[in-house]
Amino acid sequence: MTEPRRIPLPELGRLYRKAVLDAVKSKLSTTGSLKALPKQPVLADHPGITQEQAEAYRQLVHGEAFDGVHRTSLPSVLVHIAGFPVQMALMSQRNFPLPLLGMVHLSNQVHHRKPVTAGQPLQILARAENLTAHRRGTQVDIVVEVSAEGEVLYTSTSVYLGRGTYLFEKPAAAPAPREEFLPPAKTALWTLGADAGREYAAVSGDYNPIHLTGITAKALGQKRAIVHGMYSAARMLEGREPETAGHRWSIEFSAPVTLPGKVAFAAEQIDEKTQRFSGWNPRKARPHFTGELTLP
Repeated sequence: MTEPRRIPLPELGRLYRKAVLDAVKSKLSTTGSLKALPKQPVLADHPGITQEQAEAYRQLVHGEAFDGVHRTSLPSVLVHIAGFPVQMALMSQRNFPLPLLGMVHLSNQVHHRKPVTAGQPLQILARAENLTAHRRGTQVDIVVEVSAEGEVLYTSTSVYLGRGTYLFEKPAAAPAPREEFLPPAKTALWTLGADAGREYAAVSGDYNPIHLTGITAKALGQKRAIVHGMYSAARMLEGREPETAGHRWSIEFSAPVTLPGKVAFAAEQIDEKTQRFSGWNPRKARPHFTGELTLP
């Protein structure tokens, strides 16, 4: 792997402001094909998730307290939050071939190898892989590694779609028919207010305009504000991840959750180590996401 470029820990607000300015610029070459992905990863030091941020996260997802008694290790989505600014810095580089604003989050695959604790200094590395064609544009994998003292604690692969930006030319083939979704037995109902996106942003720093208000979401092609995909992942995993880590989980997004809204949720025990999750629109029976958690 190419030696990473070390950067200061980025500030997400500045990156989003830059993305807005860059949105009007085409990142296509004169031949109409995309540039290559940047070969050099980026690396930044992180001072660690604070106890205050961990408590704010707990309140957001109605989770267990981080008081040294109920829980000492951090949940995976908080580790994702620590790494997200570095991931965004990679994707906002001038040589990154897809426009940052309007990027669609398709899925996440995570291996939470070792426990991460509040206040633990971290090193965050992000790299881009697998620029490939998609029927609606071009997709890319963003790999994030979170380490401490030279040991990798957490790895994730987030798949994003640059909608409407094509590798060569728009595919002519019709999309494959969707599989029929049969909702499982509901185990919970989430009620999300119009401010759910702003509440997650206050904890994570992810102030992507599509999540904040109807007006800012419409400016980027959404009918209404939509909830962060990782908020759904946080609610899906809450109370189910082991303290000792070593687990793997995944989530795939089918349709955005518009705000305000309700999400029907099901957690199914597949075997002694595996749970499967589903979230869907309770009125239309339209799937929002599916996920899985595998214990070590």
